[in-house]
Amino acid sequence: SLPSLAVHTGFMGNATGLRGYRVGIDASGWMYRACMRHGITESPELVALFSRCSRLFRLPFIPIFVFDGPERPSMKRGKVINGNAHWLEASFQQMLDGFGFDWITAPGEAEATLSVMTNMGIPVRVDAILTDDSDSFVFGAAAVLRIRSEDNEKYEASLYSAHDVLEVLGLNREDFVLIAILAGGDYSDGLAKCGIKIAIGLARAGLGRQLIAGLSGKSPTESRLFLESWCDCLRSELRTNASNHLPHQCKQLALAIPLDFPDLAVINLYLHPVISEHAAPTELGFQSPRLGVLASFAEEHFQWGDSIGILGHFTEQLFGGLVVRELTCSALASDPGANGLNSPSIIKSIVGSRNHKSMGHLSELRLMLCLDPIILTSALHSLIGSRDPEGGAQTAVTAWFSTAFPKIRVWAPKAMVEQVHPEMVLDYLCGQGMLVYCILYRHNLVF
Repeated sequence: SLPSLAVHTGFMGNATGLRGYRVGIDASGWMYRACMRHGITESPELVALFSRCSRLFRLPFIPIFVFDGPERPSMKRGKVINGNAHWLEASFQQMLDGFGFDWITAPGEAEATLSVMTNMGIPVRVDAILTDDSDSFVFGAAAVLRIRSEDNEKYEASLYSAHDVLEVLGLNREDFVLIAILAGGDYSDGLAKCGIKIAIGLARAGLGRQLIAGLSGKSPTESRLFLESWCDCLRSELRTNASNHLPHQCKQLALAIPLDFPDLAVINLYLHPVISEHAAPTELGFQSPRLGVLASFAEEHFQWGDSIGILGHFTEQLFGGLVVRELTCSALASDPGANGLNSPSIIKSIVGSRNHKSMGHLSELRLMLCLDPIILTSALHSLIGSRDPEGGAQTAVTAWFSTAFPKIRVWAPKAMVEQVHPEMVLDYLCGQGMLVYCILYRHNLVF
C-alpha cells in the first residue's frame, strides 16, 4: 500500500537520510482526474485535488509536482495541444504552496522531466514517479508508482522498477520505445494491426535495441537510410518468426508496413525530449504548510470555507499531517550527525489503536494533541469573512475553541510514533495489557 511504502521504506528505511519517500507527480494527471469529479458541491475539481493533497500530506511522502511546459509536443494521443496552461493550473499551484509541496514547470513534457529525475536526479532526485501515463519507461524512468485504488476503503499502488522489468520481462528502455512505435503511444497510433503481443515479441527479438543503436550519432539522411535497412529486418522477422519470440508468423503485417515507417520525428520525441538537463540539482525535504494560504484558498473556493468549516476541515484533514511532520523533524534531529535538538512535542498521549483498510492495515495510534491555538487563529486572520454569517463568526469560533479544540484526536502511523516516543508507546501498550488482564479476570482498575 502507499501508506506502507511511505512509512516503512521512506521513514523507517531512511535510505536517503530524509525520513521520507521522494515522489515526483505528473500534475496534469491529477488535474485530468479531478475534472472527472462531478457533484453538487462548489468547485468539485478543486475539492478533489484538496482531498488528494491532504491524504498525501498525512503520510511521510516528500512530493514534487511537475507541470507540462510550453515546449511540449503539439500533438498527443491524436489530439492537438493548444499550448495554453490547464484552467486548473494556477489554482492548483496555489493549493500546493499552501500544503508546502514543491512544484516546478518542465520545459516540455512533465513525464520526460520526471523520468530524468528518477535516473539522473536532474533537476532534483526522486525515488519514483506517481503517474497514470503509460510512457514513463519509454522516457527512461527508473521507478513508477501506479495507483490501483484510492478511496475511503483502500489506498493502494503498484511499484514497478526498470531493473525488475528488465530482470523479469527482459525489456529495457529501447525495447519500450519500439513497443510504443509499433503498438501506439502518446505521439503515434503505431503500426496498423500490430498488437501489444507482437510488439513485445519484436522487442525481445532485439529489433528495438538494433533500432536505437543504429540511429545513434547519425545525421537525418544517414538515419533515413538506416531505417530502410532496419525495416527490411522487421519485415523478415514478421514473415519468418526466426527468433521464435512472436506468437506466430505475421506475413500480412509484414506486407502492410508503410514505406515511411517508422517516423523518425516520433522516435526523436521519445529519445530526445525537451528536459532541463543542465539545471543545477537541488534537494527535496519536508516543508511546513502555510495554513493561512489554505484558509484563504478555502474561503474563496469551497462551500465549507467559512470560519467554523475551516476549523473543522483543518483539524480533520491536516492535523494528522502536522503530527507526521513533527515526528519526521524529531527523528531527523536524533539521527547520527544531527544537532540533536528537538522542539516540544504536540503529542500529549495515546488513546487508541487500529489497523484500518484505508491505510493498508498499517498499524496506527490515536493521539491526543497538545496544541497552541495560534496555529488556527493565525490562519483565521487570513480570512475576509465572505462566507461567515452576518455579524461575524467570533462567538461561534470562541465556542469551538472551548469545546471542540481540546478534544482533537488524530491517527498517526505507529512505527513513526514508536521511533520518536518509544516510552510513550510502551506505556500505552502496557496499559492496554493491564486492561485486558483486568477484563479477563474481572478485576477492577485502580487509578
